[in-house]
Amino acid sequence: MKPAKKVSPAKKHKQNNRWSVVFYGLLLIAIICIAAFFVSHATNKPANNELNNELNSMPAAFKPYAENYLDVMKSLNSSQTKAKMAALLDPSYNQTDLFTWEGSRITFADDPAGSFENPFQILADGEGICLQWSIVYVSACLALGYQSRLVVATDTSTWTFIHVWAEDYYNGSWVPVDPSDKAWNQPQVYLSWDWGSQIGSTVRIYAFEDGSFQDVTATYSAQ
Repeated sequence: MKPAKKVSPAKKHKQNNRWSVVFYGLLLIAIICIAAFFVSHATNKPANNELNNELNSMPAAFKPYAENYLDVMKSLNSSQTKAKMAALLDPSYNQTDLFTWEGSRITFADDPAGSFENPFQILADGEGICLQWSIVYVSACLALGYQSRLVVATDTSTWTFIHVWAEDYYNGSWVPVDPSDKAWNQPQVYLSWDWGSQIGSTVRIYAFEDGSFQDVTATYSAQ
């Protein structure tokens, strides 16, 4: 029988050092991941609490209503949606170019076949009301790097939408953009509509972004 090989003390020390490096390397990675998790949650928590506090300060029926549009904006702001939409667009388009592009892709329909809130379903369907037009327009703006949000005229007696358009952050301020009615920066145009006289009373107007909303009624009321 051959005698067992003896491992020299120097070799044992080298192997121990190698395993120590591996162990402490894995431990460091675990610590970094745990720290990143808690930092991320600590960073997001105040913003989420602030949004929840705003929602809870509103009438109870407003919360599910607002959450729907906040969810739409969250989806439109996702990297996946932006990348998919950007692939359909000429990167040189500005906000007004997107009017023309959208008009070539969908038509207005008072009673569309599907009340979609996904821009790609809307484009596939090829038609929509103001809500669908505004979703596609905002999605296209966001995909090209323009700051844009959904604006909803709301009947506060039933918490249902009356009309939907967009706002673009343009030259340092929010500009109303109504893609379905081809109106650019005409905030007073709705005063002549049948519900316009109620703006500021039973009709309130809210702007929705990803993670926030704002009452913008004063922008559209009589000056």
